[in-house]
Amino acid sequence: MYVLPSDAGDRSLDTDGTIAASVRNWQSWLRSQTGGRGLFVDTSGAELDITFHRLPQTDAAYAARGVFIRDAIEADLHAAGFNTAGKIYSVYYDGSSTAACGGGPWPPALPGNVGAVYTRATFGAGQLCYIPSRSLAGIQYMDYAIIHEAFHAMGIVGTCAPNHTRSGHVSDSPTDLMYAGDQGWVPSVLDLGRNDYFEAPVAGCVDLADSPYFGATESAPPPPGGGGGGTPSKVKLTVGVSGPGRVSSSPAGISCPGKCSATFASGKAVVLRPTPAKGAKLVRWSGSCKGAKACRVTLDAPRSVKALFKR
Repeated sequence: MYVLPSDAGDRSLDTDGTIAASVRNWQSWLRSQTGGRGLFVDTSGAELDITFHRLPQTDAAYAARGVFIRDAIEADLHAAGFNTAGKIYSVYYDGSSTAACGGGPWPPALPGNVGAVYTRATFGAGQLCYIPSRSLAGIQYMDYAIIHEAFHAMGIVGTCAPNHTRSGHVSDSPTDLMYAGDQGWVPSVLDLGRNDYFEAPVAGCVDLADSPYFGATESAPPPPGGGGGGTPSKVKLTVGVSGPGRVSSSPAGISCPGKCSATFASGKAVVLRPTPAKGAKLVRWSGSCKGAKACRVTLDAPRSVKALFKR
């Protein structure tokens, strides 16, 4: 979303390609970290669907909320009807702040579905947090920030993560996307060591790999909350295998490793069958299946499943 306070000039970041470039930047980076998977985003036809909204309060009124600007933006967006169940709203707020460059919720401790960056915010000696033209040239600091805040809205990082710190962050490296600490944040890595919030071996802890918001491939299908041009006649199923084993599908199409993605008719129920190597066993499914029993996926939207095998 491109969201303005009531008295701000419209810089057209939603129509001049700036926000679209920012989304491409962080989505491409995320896919580079996850083997080609990203977040589901709202589309219209084949294009990113960016909603414009002008808020009822002035820039000064929101800025006066300090570190709680996001809370006020979320309340006003909900009042305007932007509160679809199952949807996270990533907001480029074209307003000012001297308290923070952005903010996000962190369910269940802080419920909410709006993660935001403040595109006119400043820090330090009046330096701008976000310079729009930089997103057009390549990924910049605030492109990482918007996905950081969206992850918070998913409940990442859980308190059960080994390196959890400071309400939804990790402490092990300032290069980690979800780092918070005394060192300067220089994001470049998704879950350093894969031990906190992505394909991490922590049973019951919030994991991006299990999120219904995650798994989108280059076709950029619609998000879980709806939108994006309707249901396609063919839907893609992507399977990942970790450890000594294979996964096949019924109807046929998946035989992974090897053929790990296939398209099926929309609404089709696909059964995934695990075949552990000798001496191994299926530890768990993640993504659109859970547990260690049969995996049956109904393809009402593109789905991603991963099987973990161990000896």
